[in-house]
Amino acid sequence: MNQSIASNGILLPTDVERQQIFYFLQRLSSVTAWRRIFEYYKAWADCTENSVREADRQGWADRTGVTESDYVLILKGLAHCEEGVVRLGKGDKRVFKFDANGEFEMASRTLSHWASMKTRIEEGENGIDEPHTPLWAEFKTTLTALHDAWEECSYQILEPRYLDEPALTIYNSWLRDELKSMPFPAVLPAVPDPLDNTFVRTNEYTPFSGIWEPIEAAPKKNSLLRLFSADPKPQPPFKIMGAMNYLHGGSRAPQIKFSVPGESIRSDTTWRLLWRDDRYTDGRIPEQEQSYRFTEPRTELAQNYSIALAKETVWAESGSAVPVGGTWLLESDLTTKIVLQKGERLPLYQGREVRWVLAEDRVA
Repeated sequence: MNQSIASNGILLPTDVERQQIFYFLQRLSSVTAWRRIFEYYKAWADCTENSVREADRQGWADRTGVTESDYVLILKGLAHCEEGVVRLGKGDKRVFKFDANGEFEMASRTLSHWASMKTRIEEGENGIDEPHTPLWAEFKTTLTALHDAWEECSYQILEPRYLDEPALTIYNSWLRDELKSMPFPAVLPAVPDPLDNTFVRTNEYTPFSGIWEPIEAAPKKNSLLRLFSADPKPQPPFKIMGAMNYLHGGSRAPQIKFSVPGESIRSDTTWRLLWRDDRYTDGRIPEQEQSYRFTEPRTELAQNYSIALAKETVWAESGSAVPVGGTWLLESDLTTKIVLQKGERLPLYQGREVRWVLAEDRVA
């Protein structure tokens, strides 16, 4: 195929678009992508901690819109996200599923709650005592950045809540336009064409996590006929029926949803395994991931939100660039101090990340 064509009215990707879809499914399911998301989650949690601390310092604990209990739930979400990244880095793809192994699904719950809450507050449906909620603007900024980064990857990769939903990646005009705006390397890897083929039909259990492509195959025999002979195995050349998808090992293969002029149709299909996802089981990250680029959030965070500026108190954590020059004291031991210029980074203390507080002799 050299152009998008219609086969029996079904819109199909071009050869180049197939390469692009294969590449971005690998990218969105990579440990590189989810480590990046974890950093946005941590920035949001850090900002929340600073907000709660400042509200407590000001005596606003009963008035702030971001409470200590909110912070605890966000920390639990962060812990699930971190566990998901750790397990994914060891090759465990079950973290993408919607079950007891689904660390990313559990991490998404608090995020989804606050993303919805932020929208309701902005639309006036819910209220918040903003004057007594420290760092509310920063809280929203870090939340939005995390939400946008999360949506970029999760929409095509995480197993949906309802298992009768069709496959997530659908080839249509929207995806075609998205592919045009995505970052790709100058030379895209070829789509694998395995000789030893593995197939799975809709509602059968998928044997491996990886990238599968829907193909045209003979209809499944009824149960009586299958007593006498097995279903025929598809033979090349294979005729594709839509966009490839990232499917999850141990889950039932989904239906496909495809576009025809004027409508979308769901149908059972046969999936062909193009690429089994066995990344990271050897402890290595493929070199290809060094070139991965992402589109969300559209703007990077303007500052490191592990820094909190209060009217009278300035504190920051190890690794942060100090916003104000002067003497910085170790929060847990005020006799330990260092002198830094604005922009220099706060060090670890005895090999650990710690919190530092700015003394009075600050320098602008």
